[in-house]
Amino acid sequence: MELLIVLGAIVIAIVVFGWVFKLIKNTIQTVLLVTFLLLALYFIFGIGPDAVWDQIQTWLEGT
Repeated sequence: MELLIVLGAIVIAIVVFGWVFKLIKNTIQTVLLVTFLLLALYFIFGIGPDAVWDQIQTWLEGT
């Protein structure tokens, strides 16, 4: 019976670790994508992050 409890705990730990790893991976990918987009807007069009943030706030105020 103890063996089943240990095996169950190991399986749950692996599932939780996998979920946390995917969460961190997706978060890092999203941060890198947003950073790339902001840098592209800045260097190509001269649009700074403050202009983007102001536009987002304008959109959110409209809802």
